[in-house]
Amino acid sequence: MPMLTLQAKVLADPETERVLLDAMLCATKVYNGLLWHLREEFKNTGTTKVTRQRLNAILKTLPRAKGYYSLSVQATRDEVIQAYRSFFALRKAERTRHQMPGFRRKGMYSPLRYFDGYGFSLEGDRLTLSLGTGRSDGVRQVTVTLQVGRNVPILRVRNVLLTYDAKTGLRAHLVVEVKAKEPLGHRKVAVDLGETQAITAVFDDGTALMYNGRLIKSIRRYWQKVRAKVKPPTAENPRKSRRYRRIERKESRQVNHLLHIMTADFVRRCWEAGVDTIAIGDLKAIRERIDYGPVLNQRLHAWPYGKIIKMIEYKAGLYGIEVIKVSETYSSQRCHGCGEIRKSNRVFRGLYRCDCGWRTHADANGAANLFLAAYKVSPVAERRSSGDVATPVVVPIRLGWHTVHEPTSPAA
Repeated sequence: MPMLTLQAKVLADPETERVLLDAMLCATKVYNGLLWHLREEFKNTGTTKVTRQRLNAILKTLPRAKGYYSLSVQATRDEVIQAYRSFFALRKAERTRHQMPGFRRKGMYSPLRYFDGYGFSLEGDRLTLSLGTGRSDGVRQVTVTLQVGRNVPILRVRNVLLTYDAKTGLRAHLVVEVKAKEPLGHRKVAVDLGETQAITAVFDDGTALMYNGRLIKSIRRYWQKVRAKVKPPTAENPRKSRRYRRIERKESRQVNHLLHIMTADFVRRCWEAGVDTIAIGDLKAIRERIDYGPVLNQRLHAWPYGKIIKMIEYKAGLYGIEVIKVSETYSSQRCHGCGEIRKSNRVFRGLYRCDCGWRTHADANGAANLFLAAYKVSPVAERRSSGDVATPVVVPIRLGWHTVHEPTSPAA
């Protein structure tokens, strides 16, 4: 069953909001209280035991642990354990100079976690959250209204994460099981990922869709120039400045927005075309395999290949489309017409030309080779004739801020 994370704005009356914020402050107090006891233990004995059993014993001494739901308290305990594990990993790699994980800021509203369907119920747009039975004000549960931007058929809510931000207020993050659509056919498609052409997809009828990634490249280049004017973290001072982190967040939001538009449009087109299987090139360890010099390496290493694959996978799951991975070995150098592997056949960016007569876009040639590797048949096999080598019909698609733009003139 496919799962999806939905974000919703929480609408609550002032008294309910006050109770929820107080529960979040209790979570911060519990987190810091656990850290303080572990620090004192290390200071007095020279060792510290970070286990669930040890932390459960400490929780019994913390009065604020009764201020919110018991399973949420256990989630706070597990956050402390994860913080120590991350700290020990950083110290082993000599990437931190601190002695212990840091406290959360005083007055910070820590998130409230509800998982595995316990402690909450959702009826329509009304979410009821349990706060336990030990609060001093006697409030055991609260009910809020959710504003969800997407209309999806929810079968079951698995997890709920309640967060607070001074700008956006209370927000709920719901991990839900949704009902997947059924594929409209049994067609196949193969996808080659790149930088200038972010997605190149070849269908079983020889048609190729190419999503241009120049807008994403320009955004990353712009923020790279902005970041160059800000003091970067160093080995002596690895902490990033507030300005540096703000730049990273802005770049990440803009790039993710465009990636969602692109992958959503691609998966929707696949479903409407009757596709039930998408084959994607396996880019595992690509950063270790490629070496084109410091400038090009920096661009390629920063390109979000893995993020694009994950977006296609979960979006395809909502349409009932299977996603498989196939090896990319020599897919960009192999001629799809005759099978010869020759690096020089890629004449320049965007053109692949072979002595056998095969001539097409280089990324379309790579996607066609991935199609052959995944399904053991050529996507242009039915259009071949004696004396002529068929090539994919390329349909370029340009990415915009809010949608994708198809070509106004028919593709050649």
